[in-house]
Amino acid sequence: MHNFLRKAGYVLANMVVMVILHGNSKQFWPKIPYLSLRNEGTPEHMRLLLHTTTIVTAGEALIGQMPRERWLPRAIVLGLIPASLPLLLFFGQKVLRLQGQAAEVYNLALVPILPIASTLLEDAITGSLATIDHAPEDQADYSHLV
Repeated sequence: MHNFLRKAGYVLANMVVMVILHGNSKQFWPKIPYLSLRNEGTPEHMRLLLHTTTIVTAGEALIGQMPRERWLPRAIVLGLIPASLPLLLFFGQKVLRLQGQAAEVYNLALVPILPIASTLLEDAITGSLATIDHAPEDQADYSHLV
């Protein structure tokens, strides 16, 4: 249950930070220098996604909720998830051919989907690294060569 709550908190925190940093023309809080969007381009949204996950990760580390065994997986996820955004946007625009309201819904659905994908990818990487760390070493007997 604790693991589920940790993941749900991560997803919720990412969504809140992303909304705060993204803003819109009707936002009632000021844009945050260097972190908020400068325009609506794909590279800016990739930067926004990177900043969002970095801020949430820093927050987790500051409150002691970021175990050491998750640092490397999270660093990998910090690179992979923002890099996947152009592919996801291309998929929505060119493959699914979404336009207008449907495209907006698709893009808005990415706000919770990307942090969920982050947690799943991080868990998979953590599990893979744990099996590598606990793999039995080759215990061959080379005493006959001496």
